[in-house]
Amino acid sequence: MTGVRTRLRRRLRRSSGVDKLAERLAKTDARLARQGEKLTTLGKREKRNRELLDEMKPVAYRVQSLLEILAAQVGAIEERLQDLTEKVEAGGFDATDGDKAETRSLIQEVREEHQRIRVRFGAVARYEERLRRLESALAEEMAAAAELAREAALNGALANAPTHGAVDLPEEPAEGSPTT
Repeated sequence: MTGVRTRLRRRLRRSSGVDKLAERLAKTDARLARQGEKLTTLGKREKRNRELLDEMKPVAYRVQSLLEILAAQVGAIEERLQDLTEKVEAGGFDATDGDKAETRSLIQEVREEHQRIRVRFGAVARYEERLRRLESALAEEMAAAAELAREAALNGALANAPTHGAVDLPEEPAEGSPTT
């Protein structure tokens, strides 16, 4: 008698679609769990990237300040170098051999300083490129986290998750506290 009941129950469940619905529900729950894991991972990465960016902001400000100072210095040096070059090449600079030697050494010093400044500019440019790449990576992470949060919210993973903008992750309950 129990075998007949079991077969009847199985047949009723198949005909009403409960088994297929249960399968779909299990698949959806698994996908939701994976999305939750991805959201947690992206949240951690986003937090780490924000911390790195916060550390880089003062350095970037200092680099920008130094760049402005160096740009002014290079402009002044180039102007001085151009004036001296014009005087020496045009012959409008009337001087003795000692004065000419001193002028040439001064021009050489200016050129050396100019070269050192170019090297500094190269270092600043590399640093700015690194900052740009970090900012770009952070923007991509933020966009991915926002998209994942939007998907999770649309799928009902987080009842109060935002559907756009910044990602607000809910506080995890402390161990031993009741979960709702």
